Parts: sequence; structure tokens; C-alpha cells
Amino acid sequence: MDLLFQNMDPDKKDRIINAAIEEFSLYPYEKASTNNIVNNAGISKGLLFHYFGNKQDLYEKLIAFVLDKLFNEITSKVEWDERDLFERIKSIVIIKLKVGHAYPNMFDFIIKVLSGKNTNMIEEVKDLYKKYGLNIQDLLSDLYTKNIDYSLFADPHTVVECVNVIRWTMEKYAEENFLKMETMGGLNYDKVSAELDTYIGILKKTFYK
Repeated sequence: MDLLFQNMDPDKKDRIINAAIEEFSLYPYEKASTNNIVNNAGISKGLLFHYFGNKQDLYEKLIAFVLDKLFNEITSKVEWDERDLFERIKSIVIIKLKVGHAYPNMFDFIIKVLSGKNTNMIEEVKDLYKKYGLNIQDLLSDLYTKNIDYSLFADPHTVVECVNVIRWTMEKYAEENFLKMETMGGLNYDKVSAELDTYIGILKKTFYK
């Protein structure tokens, strides 16, 4: 984001970001309306284009913002010295839930961008990674591999498959809590942590020695 936008009042900035994320998560780029964005953000169109030159500029910077926000939160808050995969994934789930609370439509927007409906979008996103210094592929790999002790698994020949099952299970848990967040307006993270510990205990009995 431009320095001018970064120095904006935080509440106003989040209103603009969330209004834009919501609009682009609901509609393809061509049909997304800047009128809806400014109305939902409670600002003038002139102010929107004061910070973003045009709709394309807004869209590109929005992609960069959500990716940068999500992955910076993860890289700065994950305990990289944690060697237990379950604990690593638990921390990722909680981080994503907290980011999703601040930006409720973020993950719908990311899915929309990466859905492939725009055949050029994947390459455009890759270009944005490079432009903004985001090495997403390396981060995604590190999240489930860096310092992880795979010797804890019962069957060394099915570690990859086991990791996928664990990750899918935890991601599904996160999805269901995103839905709860939308209806309840927030989550009790102590309760979330305790629930995750219960599921982790079950999964460890299945996959660990």
C-alpha cells in the first residue's frame, strides 16, 4: 500500500479495505462496483481515487495487501522452533481466525482471485508476489516442513498423506469457525484452543507412535 494510504486513520482504512474485499469477493472484477465500495465504506469516490488511481490499481493493491497481511501475520507469529506438526498447524489456524475476524471476506477474496476464472490472474498474482517481495510458495512449504519432527509419525512411508489429512481436518475446523464468527461476531479463542487440543489428541493417537 502507498505511504499515503498507510498513514490514513486506521478505522477509515479498514472500512475501505473491507468494503473493497467484500465487493471483489462477491463479484468478478468486471462487475465489481466502485460505487458499492465507497457507499459501504462511507467515503466519497474522489477520496477512494485519491488513494488509488483507478479500479485496477485498487484491485492490484488489494491483492498485495491481503497476501502481505496474511503471510506477515503467519511468519511473525508462528513458533518456528516448534517441532510438533500439530502444534504448528494449531497456531496457524488461530492466526488465520484472528486475521479473518479483522477482515471477514479476506479468504473468500483470495479464493476468488486464485479460482482461475480469469485465465491471466494466476500469472498476474505471481507477478505481484515478485513485485511486493512475497515468496508465497516457500512460505507454504516452510509452514509444514521447517523444523518439524517427522520421526514422531508411526508410519514413515505415509507421512505426506498423513500431513494432508491433518491439514485438511484442521482447515475444515477453521472454515466452520469462520461461519460461527460471521453469526456470532467473534470467537472465544480460549475455547477454540481447548477444542483444537481435543481434536489434536485424537489425531495424535491415529498418526503418531
